[in-house]
Amino acid sequence: MKIKNQDFLKKENHHLVLSLILNEGPISRANIAKQTDMSPTSASRIVASLLEMDLIKEINTTNRGVGRKANYFIPNENAVFSFGVEIDKELIRIGVMNFVGELLMQKSYKHENRDPMKTIHFIGEEIKQIIEVKSLEESRIAGICIGLPGVISHDLGYVELSAQLEWKNINLSSLLQERVNLPVYADNELKLKALSEYSQIADPTIDSMVMLGFGSGVGSALINKGEIFRGKANFSGEIGHTIVDPFGVYCPCGNFGCLQTYIAESFLLAEASKKKKLMSIQELVDEAENGESWAENILNKAVTYTAVTINNIVCTFNPDVVVLAGSLVENYNPIKERILDKYKSMVWPTAKGTFEMRITETGSLGVVMGAAKSVQNKFIKDIDLIGELSK
Repeated sequence: MKIKNQDFLKKENHHLVLSLILNEGPISRANIAKQTDMSPTSASRIVASLLEMDLIKEINTTNRGVGRKANYFIPNENAVFSFGVEIDKELIRIGVMNFVGELLMQKSYKHENRDPMKTIHFIGEEIKQIIEVKSLEESRIAGICIGLPGVISHDLGYVELSAQLEWKNINLSSLLQERVNLPVYADNELKLKALSEYSQIADPTIDSMVMLGFGSGVGSALINKGEIFRGKANFSGEIGHTIVDPFGVYCPCGNFGCLQTYIAESFLLAEASKKKKLMSIQELVDEAENGESWAENILNKAVTYTAVTINNIVCTFNPDVVVLAGSLVENYNPIKERILDKYKSMVWPTAKGTFEMRITETGSLGVVMGAAKSVQNKFIKDIDLIGELSK
């Protein structure tokens, strides 16, 4: 048991040093030892191991004063690559990230065939082609993570239900892994986007952040101290399926009157079709701005439910920051401005001034970036330290 505990401690220390270099490099051995509370000898031994694994690089700095030059360490940007994939109702995005979090490329495709097997085959073939075109060494690819809407068993990569895609009980990770022969993971798209968004926040005093997504569906994700809050079955944040009217419209999840049936794009267009056949939310916005009262009523109702959702989330989680995301916010400025104006009058008075409201900064690449980043996080935690633990 003692040996096992020592091995665990060694592994954790390697992860701690690697994470420090990734986040704060260039950094010296002395600063590594100081910030990790390790002895200089232990810090130097771990740095030497990471250099041997080609995960970090050593650089020399110019010293204008008297004394010996200090050697600093930075991540090796080409040590590890990861793929991030987003599957949404209308599109598929695929991106490749290097070890310092830079997207080397990203491609978008129309998601025309919603059949899960055909979608998985398409993604697999595209990833193979990207690997070939970019001349990526497969030994340096940490894996692939797919973000999609719905209830996802992230530890198994299993899609329990995606109402937007109309997928149910799909063993997504295993099916794609058979085609690409790489580790494959899957997770809820908003959770991944929230992870990416949180990493953009430079303020160390911010512990908790809630992201709210309004678009093809409605969802939320809570990040606390850099970690995704998942709940027991990983469906924490599925506010789109909270029932606001048990006698309301049927939702593909099987219930009636779910919140998303009052906000999600397809339901807004279905409501509009009772008056006029529209093909896009932009047409609905145009009708409202042209003075059509029926279009104005539809948007006002959706914005009101959105404001109610913001209030309920703030009252439930009491976060430091609320970030608004999703196509309704990111693609339609008039709707975004209505939401930002409306929520102020509907937030519980006690909660006013306790949180900061933001609009997503990661935008359309947030899911891909968060997915790729989650692969790297897993790689750092699970990495084989090539015999170091047996020393």
